[in-house]
Amino acid sequence: MEGDQLDERKLKILKAIISSYNETGEPVGSRLVAKDDSIGLSSATIRNEMQDLEEAGYLIKTHLSSGRVPSQKAYRLYVDMVLQKDFEKLSSSEKKFFLDDIKDKSKNLDSMIGKMSKVLSSLTDFTSLAYIRKSGDTKLKSLELLKVDENKILAIFVYEDFAIDKTLITLNEDINEEELNYFKEILNKNLAGKSINSVDFNTLKYEKDSLLKYRSILDSVLEKFSQKDEKNNANSIFLEGINKILNYPEYSNFDKAKELIELLEDKKGLLNLLESENLDKDLVIKIGNENDIDIFDNIALVLKNVNILDNEVTFGLIAPMRIDYKKVLSIFDDFYMDDLF
Repeated sequence: MEGDQLDERKLKILKAIISSYNETGEPVGSRLVAKDDSIGLSSATIRNEMQDLEEAGYLIKTHLSSGRVPSQKAYRLYVDMVLQKDFEKLSSSEKKFFLDDIKDKSKNLDSMIGKMSKVLSSLTDFTSLAYIRKSGDTKLKSLELLKVDENKILAIFVYEDFAIDKTLITLNEDINEEELNYFKEILNKNLAGKSINSVDFNTLKYEKDSLLKYRSILDSVLEKFSQKDEKNNANSIFLEGINKILNYPEYSNFDKAKELIELLEDKKGLLNLLESENLDKDLVIKIGNENDIDIFDNIALVLKNVNILDNEVTFGLIAPMRIDYKKVLSIFDDFYMDDLF
């Protein structure tokens, strides 16, 4: 009996069981479901329906009580139904918390993404992750040249990913402010809005030939610009709230919790896990053994993929399978805000 073959009564009972189990983590019995006025059925009728749902693989009977718990199959059906609906937006207070904690404190892309991961963990109370697959093609926003001594210039690079670099350049001869400003205009005209890979060196060569006395400035600027591009090829991964998984009874067993935490703390292992997922989809939800990792047998992995400043970024949650998917998906649906960038 597949999800589209469940009648309305069975679906209503199954959703009530999932809702109760998500909230308490305790097995759900027919008498508890019967107390829900929206169900409108006797305990005996509900018990029979629950038996059918168990035989169809949607419920699992525990050994410790007469109640049932939703199976992975039930959660997959539930998530697929939730995905067909519009999600609630973050409240104004949640948005304010989100923006205030990130926007004013971030100095570069890595810092901002790391803070976004931290806020995601705070909003959901689950372990969160962020994975940046960098384009290696960072664009320069502007370049400032400041004279700090007779033969020294401070070059300040401001990039479109919010990063700021600087380098001190030693000159062979003095340069006056008018010449320095003129050369700064030439560099910004040729470099601003471009990555090192998109600079027109033919045009720049013409400029350089006409300004031979500034050769040391140009060479130093291009060298520093190239170093930024090399650094930007390194992918970044952030993990927040690892120990929050211990708050849930699914991981009350010490050995099981230890194994999961060791997996999460191993950035290489986590990176391999993420790379194995289908990251070209906007939203990926893996439930239980859909994750192909034994220790994730009752874990939900929820991944949201976005493009930020030409970099592919994945935000994720690692949580018990019985999470409130409506709440989590509403957060993911409203999590990436254009006005941050």
